Amino acid sequence: MNRLLDWFDHRTGYRHLLNEALYEPVPGGARWRYVWGSTLVFTFALQVITGLLLWTAYSPSAQTAWESVYYIQHEMTLGSVIRGIHHYSAQFMVVLLAVHLMQVIIDGAYRAPREINFWLGMILAKIVLGLSLTGYLLPWDQKGYYATQVSTKIMGATPIIGNQLQLLAQGGPEYGHHTLTRFFAMHAGILPGLLIAFLALHIYVFRRHGITVADEKHAPTTTFWPDQVLRDAVACLGILAVVLLLAIFRGAELSAPANPSEAYSAARPEWYFLFLFRFLRFEAIEHFGLAFGAIYIP
Repeated sequence: MNRLLDWFDHRTGYRHLLNEALYEPVPGGARWRYVWGSTLVFTFALQVITGLLLWTAYSPSAQTAWESVYYIQHEMTLGSVIRGIHHYSAQFMVVLLAVHLMQVIIDGAYRAPREINFWLGMILAKIVLGLSLTGYLLPWDQKGYYATQVSTKIMGATPIIGNQLQLLAQGGPEYGHHTLTRFFAMHAGILPGLLIAFLALHIYVFRRHGITVADEKHAPTTTFWPDQVLRDAVACLGILAVVLLLAIFRGAELSAPANPSEAYSAARPEWYFLFLFRFLRFEAIEHFGLAFGAIYIP
């Protein structure tokens, strides 16, 4: 076995890569406050795995999307659990992003020479929110259908190119099959590809400059393995346990099939977009809300 591993290492250099990854210096020693990046990668991995499993049964068509999600939810083996994990791990990603961003600001990790990595992180945050926005429509139910209409209306208020952006997102002047297929292409193809590319770049730049500590010269230094790996693993397992409990006992909602002829006044965006919806409820600042959202959403 050792000879086989030696042969494989000689051709690939995998031992060097493992040493670089596992024995990276951690200034200040292993800490729980360093787990947020790893938990974000973990929740994204959950999204990819469950998303691929959902893809095996999902049909991206205005005529069949809701029925395929209903099949996943009620007929497919473990379908409701898989869909629940996909739904709640997406919620966790947004929360973890906010916590990670606060940690970066508190630690001053946005200052030179780490300012480029800070903006890469902001781009990743926008991509994650874009994934959430595009995924909301895919069940093609009343809630997602009408809530996404609000989002594209706000997008249409972008100065100069608003109408073109809205038409591009909707696939035409009206909501329909092309709207769903475009959102699906963004959700399952374009945005995940962008996220993986920017995540790899983000990690590369992070490893170049390392963790931000108050006094690097006098801070004790340990390695990523084993202490920090243990903390990261415990945090990831804790998140997985909570997500599983929510998926099993609460599940992901599926409202009635989308019906353009029947208004749905209860439609609401996800909680992290809810403040934009609140802007639109006040007529006096409706145009400001549209303008703000037109900058925020694209």
